[in-house]
Amino acid sequence: MSQSNVADHYRRNLRGEVITINDRYLRPADVAQKCGMHRTSLYRLMDKGQFPKTHKISSGRVVWLEADIEEFMRLGSEKFQEIYGNKQVNN
Repeated sequence: MSQSNVADHYRRNLRGEVITINDRYLRPADVAQKCGMHRTSLYRLMDKGQFPKTHKISSGRVVWLEADIEEFMRLGSEKFQEIYGNKQVNN
């Protein structure tokens, strides 16, 4: 398998960068607190494409990348959807 094909199998953040061991994962409760929203609101926005998608790390456990949440907070939900809404792929 060529080097480019191997890289295609790695998870990536919103900006398309490969996730490394240095990236920090946040649990749903941590994201809700950081964003000042209820967890239900996070999932509603996510379903509309206005919030970053989760990453499944094991059976029944999902997390968000801290860098993705910071990008959302920087942009706001409407601008986030405009830039990333159609590009997100559920991992």
